[in-house]
Amino acid sequence: MKNIEEKVKRAIETNKLNPKVLGERNWYNYFIRITELVWARNFHDGYRIEVYEKQYGSHLTTVVI
Repeated sequence: MKNIEEKVKRAIETNKLNPKVLGERNWYNYFIRITELVWARNFHDGYRIEVYEKQYGSHLTTVVI
């Protein structure tokens, strides 16, 4: 699912997807869940974006930024 990962990363770079808005929502033809990652120490904080099919809910990919 490399294509979906590239689509998510490009959307964040062009400000079409804001990872700071946490939770679940529909995004184009997908259903996404955004979770903030906060590490105790020495790791980079970021976001985990899980992408699901909108119609059937099967997991497609997970992108960590």
